[in-house]
Amino acid sequence: MGRQPCCEKVGLKRGPWTMDEDNKLMNFILNNGIQCWRLVPKLAGLMRCGKSCRLRWINYLRPDLKRGAFTEAEEDMMIELHSQLGNRWSKIAAHFRGRTDNEIKNHWNTKIKKKMKLMGLDPMTHKPIDQQNSAGESEEINQKLEFHDSSDSPADLEGYTQMQQKTEGELICGSSQDKIESCIENMEMGSSIMSQNVETLENLCFDSLQNWIDNPFLWDGFGNLEEIFS
Repeated sequence: MGRQPCCEKVGLKRGPWTMDEDNKLMNFILNNGIQCWRLVPKLAGLMRCGKSCRLRWINYLRPDLKRGAFTEAEEDMMIELHSQLGNRWSKIAAHFRGRTDNEIKNHWNTKIKKKMKLMGLDPMTHKPIDQQNSAGESEEINQKLEFHDSSDSPADLEGYTQMQQKTEGELICGSSQDKIESCIENMEMGSSIMSQNVETLENLCFDSLQNWIDNPFLWDGFGNLEEIFS
């Protein structure tokens, strides 16, 4: 069962309020007070709905209504209250004398939201946007890695596979980098060893040649030494 309608809609006037209607509503409420909004239209002589009379009085006609732009202090207070109460505009409006919940909601959606985004804050959570996105992505990846099993849906498995491939790719890139560094180190070591071997080989050749020159028995068949080197 839904809520009972406040009045019969048949024959009621719709559209903008006229000055005469505003005067009738103001005079009736100032002289008699607010008893029941369902009875106000009939007692005030208006062909309007009770809800329409209530909204007209609260948002436009009440004497303590405050109009004009919101001050910086009011905006700061609005942000503070929104961080505590969320989108409960009627409760927020209770802290602003002369301001309506509809006016506060409109000001929030048109100006405060943009102001907070320029400051790098999320209008819903009041936290830094970059920090929130990074935390959300890290938490999502950790959950997928922690709770992954064979009962996941195909879409979840596909997402997990892509994430796993990305992780493996990063590991492979890291491993390849390590291999390259190891190869460079081995090449430097091999170059050093080769230099040592060449020096050793030169020493051996020199020793062998000197030994051959010093041993006369090795000259047989070569004739006179002077003829050989002349």
